[in-house]
Amino acid sequence: MKPQDNLSVFRSEFLNADTWAQRKDGVPLETLDCLTEEELPVAEEELISKAGLNDNWPVIGLGHIRSHKALPALYRLLGEAEGSQRIVIAHSIFQINKDKKMCNAVLDELTHAGLWSKFSIIAILYMLRDFENEEITGKLIEFCDSENYLVAYNAARALEPEHSGDGSFCVP
Repeated sequence: MKPQDNLSVFRSEFLNADTWAQRKDGVPLETLDCLTEEELPVAEEELISKAGLNDNWPVIGLGHIRSHKALPALYRLLGEAEGSQRIVIAHSIFQINKDKKMCNAVLDELTHAGLWSKFSIIAILYMLRDFENEEITGKLIEFCDSENYLVAYNAARALEPEHSGDGSFCVP
């Protein structure tokens, strides 16, 4: 049996992941990190074509690879999105071009976070620190005092220094 190349792994485990088993551990960003210089532009095009409001994974992937080519689509989606989804899109845009207006978009959305489910809140907590904005960090710290244990726990974890992977998931 021939081993899969990294682009095939990206397609099956990231781009077209549609089972609980594939999605239970969150976005597998390490699959993007394993792509070669030749594979990355192909993956970028495929992520842009799938970017939408129905699935955050392509949006998160585009931010992770810092896709300047995706910015027009991401700005368009930002105008259509609301709630935690809008924060995910703003985070990706900020990762790409450090647009400070994204901090305002995040702060505006966080004023409504009390109406969100705990799962929607948890989904964005780890993104908040990346903005390196005092007001946003303050909101993250406020989540540490949440009455919901999972929200408080994840907010505290989001404030801890990150541990990066070693790329060991790449196909040789």
